[in-house]
Amino acid sequence: MRPPVGLALAVAAAGLAACGSPDGASDRDPAELTPEGMAEVVGEHVDRRPTSVESWDVMTRELEVESPGAALRFGDDFLAVAVTPSTENPFVCSDTSFFDACVTFSHGGSDLVLAWQELEPEEDPGVVYVADVRDDEAVLAHYSGVGITGDPRDLDLGITVDQMADIVTDERLTLH
Repeated sequence: MRPPVGLALAVAAAGLAACGSPDGASDRDPAELTPEGMAEVVGEHVDRRPTSVESWDVMTRELEVESPGAALRFGDDFLAVAVTPSTENPFVCSDTSFFDACVTFSHGGSDLVLAWQELEPEEDPGVVYVADVRDDEAVLAHYSGVGITGDPRDLDLGITVDQMADIVTDERLTLH
């Protein structure tokens, strides 16, 4: 017995909708920009469960503009994600003296900013930022945990530069 035509069309439409875009993100609704909503997006790109999820308001304080963010702990690894309407700020390397190095790199068709501050022995393990600077907003991922001793793409980080790039290019992380 064949299924009714209407049912077959509905199944086919659902299958096409599930295909979406190549990265699987652009056809979905924007994420709820709460720590939990942002952590859900991060969870699709990082194959680890966070031990804690909290609000991260560093961008709001530093840039003095509302910038929702989430702070996630993965044991000794820390990952924060924020969305900000400010595209000209030191966190996206508009002031290159803020970091030890700022480079651009391509990821999945997007040009991203990679910035890092290196380890200061007995003071600071260093940090890594990956940013997707869009027309009127920036999405940033901040990592700390492993000591940063050079280009983070060459280091064995608990959360990789590619994973951070996947997060910041996920179109569900947007103010719009």
